[in-house]
Amino acid sequence: MDSRPIGVFDSGIGGTSVLKHLIRLMPNEDYIYLGDTKNVPYGTKTKEEIIEYSLKCAEFLSSKNVKQIVVACNTASNTAKDQLLGKYLNIQLVDLVKPIVELVLNSSKNHTIGVIATEATLRNIDFKQKIEKSAITKQITIVKKAGPKFVSLVENNELDTPRAKGIIEEYMSPMLNENMDVLVLGCTHYQFLKEQISAFAPNVHIIDPSEMTAQEAADKITSSGFNNSNQVKGNVEFFVTKESEEFNKLASSLLGFPCPKPEIVAI
Repeated sequence: MDSRPIGVFDSGIGGTSVLKHLIRLMPNEDYIYLGDTKNVPYGTKTKEEIIEYSLKCAEFLSSKNVKQIVVACNTASNTAKDQLLGKYLNIQLVDLVKPIVELVLNSSKNHTIGVIATEATLRNIDFKQKIEKSAITKQITIVKKAGPKFVSLVENNELDTPRAKGIIEEYMSPMLNENMDVLVLGCTHYQFLKEQISAFAPNVHIIDPSEMTAQEAADKITSSGFNNSNQVKGNVEFFVTKESEEFNKLASSLLGFPCPKPEIVAI
């Protein structure tokens, strides 16, 4: 048994969607969440910047003596994968390719799968080659769309606003015109807009890879015997790299309990 906390990081608030699933699966564990609010969004940054920020976040969590680091950010997981895995053994990345490939294998009714993600994820060579290879093999069309405005909607808590509805229509309409019937949310921030996207496109099945990531992290901890033996509900500590007025409100709303005010840290 291992009572050390589990570390989770993202460029901002988005990774709390992964944290929510982790808490559901492992309620007795303690968690440390780091939101790099100073550098959000990662999706518009260069590869070198994303790698730098990701390694700094992982180093901060490592300094907190966590037993596992969950990278709750698709952009960091895809762009800084080699560097993170090369330095940390106890790390779990968001795997965006796996759920897309599984969808391709199972096929969609219309044989068209939509993927909305950050610009950095979509331009990642490894990501593009893996999903395109699978799609060609199964004769599936994959419609890709960058959604940078979604991140700002979430970080500024503009979820149920006319602006949000306008941006959802801007992004979704071209994808629906391609006969898309399955949509993969390729950024953990986008989970916050799942209900609004469903309202606009009620016939589209939405896939959130956050749940798969949390399940894999929980399975690793269980199989390694690193579970916390405490029989009481665990605690969550929050850290951010820049003050964010909406962070606490959004985290509390998504997680379903009053979250403590995050501590501001320099990394």
